[in-house]
Amino acid sequence: MANRTRSDPGGQNTDPNRRSTKAEKKEQARLEREELQRKMAARRRNRLIAIVAAVTVAVVVVVLVVFAGSSSSTGNNGLPDPATLPGILRTDPPWSNNTAQLAGRMNALAMQPSGGALALHHHTDLMIYIDGQPVTVPQNVGIDIASQLIAPLHTHTDKGTVHIESTDANFRPVLGQFFDVWGVYFTPTCIGSRCATGDQQLRVYVDGTAFSGDPTTIPLQDHQVIVVVFGTDAQVPNPIPTTFTEDGVPAG
Repeated sequence: MANRTRSDPGGQNTDPNRRSTKAEKKEQARLEREELQRKMAARRRNRLIAIVAAVTVAVVVVVLVVFAGSSSSTGNNGLPDPATLPGILRTDPPWSNNTAQLAGRMNALAMQPSGGALALHHHTDLMIYIDGQPVTVPQNVGIDIASQLIAPLHTHTDKGTVHIESTDANFRPVLGQFFDVWGVYFTPTCIGSRCATGDQQLRVYVDGTAFSGDPTTIPLQDHQVIVVVFGTDAQVPNPIPTTFTEDGVPAG
């Protein structure tokens, strides 16, 4: 057994002036290399975390911007804000058929013209009362004769029958769309120039029953009678009309 010196009780030379052996240098280099690799891996990991965080924030910002833009241009019902539609009437009645900018409103509604083989064809009666007086739903709402443009929601007479005629079997029209085609401002609280205030309120009835939700979302179903009333409670028609007629002719 090799002799141990007092300065090397464990069998290792601790002389500070001793030169490192080749094996010791190799081990030291390995340790330094591993430490460098750990630091580089940590930097890469931190960079990746920072990139993921930045991308996440960017996506959130884009979603919020798109949502905000969508909310500002559309109502909760998914329809465009009627105030943004071309040719919208925010006036007192009576209202014309207002077809001059029909094409622009249909484009804003992404609504295809009626024509060709119809997959959907039914009728809804619409009656309007302002301050207790009936308001005419005019002839040829949604029909621009000059350009031969016909919306899938339109009238043929001034008797208040809305014709739903579409080549799309999945078309599910609602009351707000008809007013948008017509170009008369209509929201849950307003019609034309009149908006709810005090005892002056907008009320809508479907087949004689008061509708409590957003009236712009009322489906236009076959042989349905929709009554839109603006005014005081005392100015609501009594009884509420419930008899369907097609262009003024009682349904047989």
